[in-house]
Amino acid sequence: MIKNEHGAKSFWNGFLAGGAVAGLILYAFGTKKGRNGLKLLLSFSEDLDVNLHKIFSQTQPQNGKKNVKNQGSLIDTVSTILDKIQYAAKHA
Repeated sequence: MIKNEHGAKSFWNGFLAGGAVAGLILYAFGTKKGRNGLKLLLSFSEDLDVNLHKIFSQTQPQNGKKNVKNQGSLIDTVSTILDKIQYAAKHA
């Protein structure tokens, strides 16, 4: 007779994943450090467009003029995308 061991492995994988998620949730909501981390994450996500502008505008080139040109184009591209998102959000 053939034994079905695939179901047992899937059960334990799911059980371990669920335990890990439950542990993260308990840490995030059950400890002062976890709650402070959640507050920081929420405040960062509320002003995500401004924060991304700050992050990309503060990056410094590492090697010569070639990186400066590539970095400038990356910042322009990201700025353009964020401007389009803001425009779409205002007119939605």
